[in-house]
Amino acid sequence: MSIPQKEFNDRYVTTSEIVETLGVSRSTVHTARTTGRLPDAIDVHGNVFVWERHKVQAYLDAWKVMLDTRRGASA
Repeated sequence: MSIPQKEFNDRYVTTSEIVETLGVSRSTVHTARTTGRLPDAIDVHGNVFVWERHKVQAYLDAWKVMLDTRRGASA
């Protein structure tokens, strides 16, 4: 992985990362974004969104706990 890519990954969370990490669909992330369940995203290019990791991490952590609880997994 290149240094610029690593720096990007360390600073930002992509929709794809959220989908993969939480096991939710892209439309679920879109709905969370548009209904305010996620903080404001950075619109990179039209419909490509990223979030600053430090601003969104607490939301993602809470979302994961909720999903794990619903799915019957231990947190």
